[in-house]
Amino acid sequence: MGRPLVSIITVVYNALPTLEATIQSVIGQDKELTEYWIIDGGSTDGSIDLIRKYEDQLAGWCSEPDKGIYDAMNKGINRATGDWLYFIGGDDTLRPNIIRTIEPYLKADYSIVFGEIMFDNGHLYRSFLGPRTILQNTVHHQSAFYNSSLFKHYRYDDTIKIVSEYDLHLRVYTKNKLTYYMPLIIADCATGGASSELSRSLKETNQVRTRYVKNKLKNNFLSMFLNLYYMQKAIRYFLYGHRV
Repeated sequence: MGRPLVSIITVVYNALPTLEATIQSVIGQDKELTEYWIIDGGSTDGSIDLIRKYEDQLAGWCSEPDKGIYDAMNKGINRATGDWLYFIGGDDTLRPNIIRTIEPYLKADYSIVFGEIMFDNGHLYRSFLGPRTILQNTVHHQSAFYNSSLFKHYRYDDTIKIVSEYDLHLRVYTKNKLTYYMPLIIADCATGGASSELSRSLKETNQVRTRYVKNKLKNNFLSMFLNLYYMQKAIRYFLYGHRV
């Protein structure tokens, strides 16, 4: 086989109850279009035995301590050979036949091609890049396919622990790179991931933005506005249990 269209990467740590559903949703995709890598952080809950159960259907896997989600993702990037990269968590699942469905949209002149995800609380999230991206991240990882050319001289900053993808999305947006939105649900995702840690997410979002918005007054205004937005998210979660 030649170069795969999409390298699918799962980074995981101690996710045994949900990992098998994730694996099955990936290996059920068109094998002519995909390769699948699993990067485990040294799980101790039986996840390794589960990965070994499926290893003949993987491009490869590893299990070793890491410095967090983005360090593990970088390990996956280093191994990937596909024209496009897609990241899926160990508690999320791809929609059936979605890779074959989106194949026509994955054109070489796009940097990111993204769609929608469905959270397990019924919330539909539509990714986009636009003026609001300057305020906060607007592309969900599980909705997005990344042109491998983005990673030729770039890796995620593993010192940013839960919103490092925001840095890449701001790079793409501020450099006016071509992107494409597909009106399709790509994956079903669990709520309560790392980015739902509101206080840390807020801090890191503001930290990343300062790399691209150099005007201090504008940055302070955006930080204040985002702080108010996150306050209402926290209140909504307290009242209704919405974690998205």
